[in-house]
Amino acid sequence: MHRHDARLKLLELLVWSILALRARPLVIALIGLMMVLMHFLVKTKPATLSRPLVFWLIMAAAMVLAGALNDAGPRLILGAKTLPLGRDGLYAGALRSARLLILLLAAELLAATTDPWDLAAAIRKIFFFLPMRWRGSLATAISLTLAFIPVLLDDAATIRDAALCRGLRGGRERKGKKRAMKWSFRIKRAYGGMFRRALVLCLPMANAALRRADICAEALLSRCYVDNPTAVELKLKPFDLPLLLVLTAPPIALTFFLLLL
Repeated sequence: MHRHDARLKLLELLVWSILALRARPLVIALIGLMMVLMHFLVKTKPATLSRPLVFWLIMAAAMVLAGALNDAGPRLILGAKTLPLGRDGLYAGALRSARLLILLLAAELLAATTDPWDLAAAIRKIFFFLPMRWRGSLATAISLTLAFIPVLLDDAATIRDAALCRGLRGGRERKGKKRAMKWSFRIKRAYGGMFRRALVLCLPMANAALRRADICAEALLSRCYVDNPTAVELKLKPFDLPLLLVLTAPPIALTFFLLLL
């Protein structure tokens, strides 16, 4: 996958995205299995996937809960209790979260196996019908984004750890203070702490991101950057097309098979 042509990677990402958003659960399961296998083969570090998976878990829980609460069909029965959650809504929400997981794993696979320079050259080749200035700016923006996402995530982890070491979780109750507080005060105190934590973390993150952007812009200007720099030469290798068929043919064939049933 690391030696796979970047243009074909973008095509595979497009095929996987369309199938994951429109296909039946069996096809989604097949693509998910392929994604897990490919991440295992390219030796993706678990720490690299942990951050986006945390985001996915939050989004998945929200989608499942929203789908279940908005469903007016048969309710979910747990033992002797009937929960205010629709069974069809739970299924639909779980299916949406699975589609999101497939897209996230596919994007992570592209980012983990593609050099930003190769991706920029592939985008310039694909969007040949656009003016050079447009496709040059688009390729530079996407490649720089992929290159700096891991750096920004590392900065966020460093800032969070530094804030926690300096007592961000502070706020112990004073001795002699009553433990039983009114709910309104508890909610106000909880949200105040949440907003305070967000402010403490977001301001240094924004400062670091803007500082890196300024440094990157100055580096590009000092090197006389133009919209059409010397791009990486892309050539199809003998194993590129067979790998393309291996990665896209099974879900496409299964999709058509299920449509004919």
